[in-house]
Amino acid sequence: MAELPRQIGRYRVETLLGSGSMGNVYLGHDADLDRPVAIKTLRDLVLDAEMREVFLSRFQNEARAAARLHHPNIVQIFDVGDDPEVGPYLVFEYVRGHTLKDELRRNGPLSKDRLLEVARQVGDALATAHVAGVIHRDLKPENLLITDNGQVKLADFGIARVPNADLTKEGQFLGTPCYSAPETLRHGEYGEPSDLFSFGAVIYEAASGERAFPGTEAMAVAHKVMNSDPIPPSEANRAAAIPPAVDAAILRALEKKPARRFASARTFVSALRQAYDGRKPPRAAAKRKSLPFMMVVTLGVLIGLWLMIERCGPDVGDRPLAGAAPDAGANASIDAGDGGDRTDAGATALSPHEREEAAKDELARARAALENGDVAGAEAALQRAAEFDPSNPDIAELRARARSQEPDGG
Repeated sequence: MAELPRQIGRYRVETLLGSGSMGNVYLGHDADLDRPVAIKTLRDLVLDAEMREVFLSRFQNEARAAARLHHPNIVQIFDVGDDPEVGPYLVFEYVRGHTLKDELRRNGPLSKDRLLEVARQVGDALATAHVAGVIHRDLKPENLLITDNGQVKLADFGIARVPNADLTKEGQFLGTPCYSAPETLRHGEYGEPSDLFSFGAVIYEAASGERAFPGTEAMAVAHKVMNSDPIPPSEANRAAAIPPAVDAAILRALEKKPARRFASARTFVSALRQAYDGRKPPRAAAKRKSLPFMMVVTLGVLIGLWLMIERCGPDVGDRPLAGAAPDAGANASIDAGDGGDRTDAGATALSPHEREEAAKDELARARAALENGDVAGAEAALQRAAEFDPSNPDIAELRARARSQEPDGG
């Protein structure tokens, strides 16, 4: 065992709290402010000088960003530094208690009420971070601290991630593959959707007591995350008696494609609560079969009606549409068939199931538009989604995101 450092920066080291793949966490004392602190050091990084400079710059910038987060469910970051003996380090608020991982090991799956309470607190913490533009990048049960009075605190925002990190020959990963989103493992892409995938994996485990992607070898686990759908939580642990609607909500959070997941952490928590209350949670905009068929049938009926009109009134086609200038009829027809009028007519003809699925399609288009910076396109898609299924909770979340992307004064 390595010798305990006496001092890290201005902080006196008192004891080792824990060790992990990224380094050690010590209990320290801040003599200037007379308070206990947690000090996290990073393991020795085998980086050339240029890459080390890139890493340290990113490390410090992200630490400062995370330090601006003030929320009762987020562990506060106090300081960041680079000690000549131990290297880069972070100083956190010291939280007395245990981790969610410890609780699951000791007591098994969480009860319904406790699960919803944990999900609510984590969802609030993530939402606060995302509004501030901070992505956690390493959400897992080990990074959820639980105080003695049951409060959950999200710790260790992914500020210690090494540039160009990858799976190593020893099967180690800077991060945790079983909680990492497919896009992070494939392309190193991090964002709100990747945090929401990790959140889903945590809730899966909290509900069932089993990991969504089990395994002991990192490469094999990463392959499962990227290529295999997890079994429903209720099948992972039948004794947990997880309702099918809860299965559906959790599995939607674990969709491979980011656009198919929930719009936000709070939307996911709301869907979980609805599922436990017996209401069917909103589904992702995929696995749809009936809507295309209905669209084909509707189109066929319209063509048939048009042919009947042509036969009964041969002069109708030669007259301009009411209120339209001569030669405007063709363009007016194209616009009506390709724009907003289509949605109103189609919405009334669809079954409730088809309306719900159509709304999910429009939400997927809205997400894609927002990702491309097309706020107007996103708002148009959200309007169509609201016409199909006004009760869908994702609509309000995405509208808020669209408003936040609008230029000042727009």
